[in-house]
Amino acid sequence: ANCFFMSLPTTISPAGKRGLVHAHLVRGIEAGRWPVGALLPTEAALRAELRVSRHTVRAALVELQAMGLVAGRQGVGTRVLRRRPESTPSHSLQTISDLALYARNTTVRVLDVKDVSLDEPTAEWIGTGAGATWCLSRTLRTAADQEAPIVLSSVWVPMASKGAIDASRHSGLPVFIEVQRLQGRMVSEVRQVIGISIATRDQATLLRCKTREPLLRIQRWYYDSQHTLLEVTDSLHPQDRFQYAVTLRHVSGAGITQSPSNQE
Repeated sequence: ANCFFMSLPTTISPAGKRGLVHAHLVRGIEAGRWPVGALLPTEAALRAELRVSRHTVRAALVELQAMGLVAGRQGVGTRVLRRRPESTPSHSLQTISDLALYARNTTVRVLDVKDVSLDEPTAEWIGTGAGATWCLSRTLRTAADQEAPIVLSSVWVPMASKGAIDASRHSGLPVFIEVQRLQGRMVSEVRQVIGISIATRDQATLLRCKTREPLLRIQRWYYDSQHTLLEVTDSLHPQDRFQYAVTLRHVSGAGITQSPSNQE
């Protein structure tokens, strides 16, 4: 399909341009310009037509994925899944960039930010030395058109990246993206551990669930190409608001691989 947009005025802020690109794509999909199953124009085509940056185009596409309208696949493109957003947030998690989907179509509330001198158990869990000082931020994220939060997160970063937390609060982007901007280093690996936790009274109050209710716990460690730890997150999801599914596929000559997807 050919892109049908006019170029955007250069005086619009980056956030405003992203919103306009997003709105145009949504309208085009709803109008049937790109029917279900069709591929959207390539990033290069959108950049050339709209005269915006690659970051602006990608940010708008991330928003569409968060709405469940499209799904992106490396080497293939971005395919239309449906004409209108799903009633609940949904996204597939196949690449590190997909982690940014939480920031789209949701709102975040920062509960507190503090500097913490790590004791031995916490330092061992994070994977750093005891006595080091890290910055800890607790946040609640709520999906659009929903009242109850979908996740309570504890975000840990070294003190050198403390500014990324404040930047994230203003930009709405995930902290790891702001860490990348601040440090000039890309996240190249994310280690993830999934488990179960029991809601404490404080957690239950914040998440609007019952005390001692089982919670899905997802812990992630973010590393750069030199295996330097950039960030650690510990997220708690109420059982009726988040689902994690994994599909196993056989690849000829490569054994078994897994393709995970999240649904909130």
